[in-house]
Amino acid sequence: MWLPAVTCFAAVLSSPSQWPETVGCDERTARFVVKHLLVLTLFPVAAFYRFNRRIFWSIEALFQEKGSYGRVQAVGKIRETSPYELYHFLQAFLHAAPQMSLQMYILLRDNTFRNYDTVTAQIVSVVFSFLTMASIITSYQRFESQKIVGKCYPWSSDHQVAARKREFLRSTSTAESLLASAKRNPLEGDPVVPSIMKNFYSKYGEVPSTPGSKIINVDPSNFDRKSSKELTDPYANFTDDDKLEVADTVDSQSPTVSFKRDLVEHIDEIRQYVRQTDDLKLSTIAPDSSDEEYENPVELEQTFDRPPRTPAPPTPAANVFKRASVLRDIFVFDVECFIKSHVPRLPEGMFEHDRKQDNENADQTDGDALSLPSRRQMITGLEEDDLVGKAVSFTGWVMFLLMRMIALSVFYVFFPLYFWMVCANHYLLMIACIIYEVRFHEKLERYYFYLFLAYIYLFSLLEFKIKFIHVRTWYVGYVTLVFIENIAMSVLWYNLGAFESWWFDFLHYLTIASGVLSLLCLLFYYAFLRPKDKVLFVN
Repeated sequence: MWLPAVTCFAAVLSSPSQWPETVGCDERTARFVVKHLLVLTLFPVAAFYRFNRRIFWSIEALFQEKGSYGRVQAVGKIRETSPYELYHFLQAFLHAAPQMSLQMYILLRDNTFRNYDTVTAQIVSVVFSFLTMASIITSYQRFESQKIVGKCYPWSSDHQVAARKREFLRSTSTAESLLASAKRNPLEGDPVVPSIMKNFYSKYGEVPSTPGSKIINVDPSNFDRKSSKELTDPYANFTDDDKLEVADTVDSQSPTVSFKRDLVEHIDEIRQYVRQTDDLKLSTIAPDSSDEEYENPVELEQTFDRPPRTPAPPTPAANVFKRASVLRDIFVFDVECFIKSHVPRLPEGMFEHDRKQDNENADQTDGDALSLPSRRQMITGLEEDDLVGKAVSFTGWVMFLLMRMIALSVFYVFFPLYFWMVCANHYLLMIACIIYEVRFHEKLERYYFYLFLAYIYLFSLLEFKIKFIHVRTWYVGYVTLVFIENIAMSVLWYNLGAFESWWFDFLHYLTIASGVLSLLCLLFYYAFLRPKDKVLFVN
């Protein structure tokens, strides 16, 4: 009975975050120690005080209007953190679970003197132990998935909760906030474009434009001899397909007239350029080739598109030294890649060398840095359950605990040695699964807590202090294992045990019925009432 209170007292005093924010011993530190000593001594009164306080503010919130300041204040009082919550958590597994098993064993054992008052007290103790364990299991079922998206421990101090909320709001953001911040006016220009142009001109410079200069870019492939001879009027059949790019920097009121004048002025130069190009093409024809192929001027351009008649020269063969140098380069590259990927290196900052970067000699990028899109790290957690989900989950875990406790207690009455063997094997298997689960994302320095967590897994499964990587594998595997153990123990004691009371027949069928009901409740909760995933982005 004293074990949860002593464990809670030791955990609070050994946690630096629970102490007042002072250095040394002063009045506040003394009051803190005296307060928790009184809680340790009068722990039943402290537990009743916590329950009564929450019940009072819950009733007060019901009488306030929805959305009013009074209801918000009352809900805030209900959700206040307190070290008493740690006592309630420890009480469920350090006091309620052993007490329930002990009282059920005493009730089922033969040759025991019983009276009505004693049996009534034992039954009340067992029922409230069931309710205590089921409420704690429902509250902390997926606590770690809810914690990574903003939920705090119920026994954290006030300044610890405030610091966590500030850090959480600073380091994470929701998808809605990102979409709202990404929206901008479509009439506004892209803010990245000025940076790109500034960076471009800083590297290559800007070509100044001289007033009065004229630039004409002519593509000679669009002209041939025949078209140049037939061109008589520069204004006839003029289209944009002629691929004439005109850049006139002189301001003109009639750009079309200016373009035609430029074409008339340079038409002689264009014709001269085309004639020189055709003469150059004809001079490249081999002298031994027949002239019949080039008699038709229309097929002149098609002739130049044909492959050459003379074969290509042979590919130069690489000598032995060239091949050896290539093999050497390949070998050196493979060795460097092997060293980088397999040879361990010293961690950075191992010898704490101070690296001072000179801002004057540092490489400066040309222009402004571009804000390119990058991949964001996501955090996926769970929202809190609603009222219907908590009710169905609570009912399912009550049935699950009823099946588990009846199977263990009755099996211990008939086969105590095999009972301890089953519990030891289950405990060791849970320790192995926990260590395997936390090999990547948790430190292995919490050995003592993992021992306590494996003890909790004798009765139920909690995602507490560790984040399950494969959640479905954990729950399906655990429920399957527990059902196999319970069915095996029930079959053994029902067929091999010596009993005469009808209570054992009733407990056998009650075990089967509670197992089926718990499975149906858990499946219904997972299929329809499971809370939605909550996705956050790391800033």
